[in-house]
Amino acid sequence: MNQLKLKTIQPYASILILFAAIVPSTPPLKFLLASSMVIHMLVQIPALVLAGYYFNAQNKPLNSALSLSLSCWLWILLASTFWMLPISLDKALTSSNWDVFKIITLLLSGMLIKPALAGPKILSLFFVGSSLMMLFSVGHFYQNSESRLCNSYLLVSQQSTGLGLMLLATALLLFALFKLRHDIFETSLKK
Repeated sequence: MNQLKLKTIQPYASILILFAAIVPSTPPLKFLLASSMVIHMLVQIPALVLAGYYFNAQNKPLNSALSLSLSCWLWILLASTFWMLPISLDKALTSSNWDVFKIITLLLSGMLIKPALAGPKILSLFFVGSSLMMLFSVGHFYQNSESRLCNSYLLVSQQSTGLGLMLLATALLLFALFKLRHDIFETSLKK
């Protein structure tokens, strides 16, 4: 019964998350993204990825072949790296075409998470670890930089975003360790 409720609610939740993620990019509310790097990098970007994940969550993975999983992971890593660059954030604020490009690439990244995780676990472990290290490193760089990296944001906003990225990396690492521990013990108990 709970699975049925979850499956009926999930499409509505993904639409709601997508709507909440896209609304700050619309002209009346664009000032929200322009006012704070924290809202841009720690609210909108993860919400777009989450919306893409929920859109694809009810579907079965296409194929667990190594090549598909590797391709998905490469897309996710390259897209997330691209949107952590200060110039990409500046372009997304000043150009509506870049903003649409941001929305599409991050939604696609979220949609590719499930097929990426369906591949070999060691591959997933490598890319999750790489992504967490990148998040932490970029966060540390943003926080400790004494000059503005993004032309659109103040130094204080940049440093707050850096701290937020490091906290996000730490939270995701703890979740990954919990999930890994759960998977290891679940597998050993079944044997």
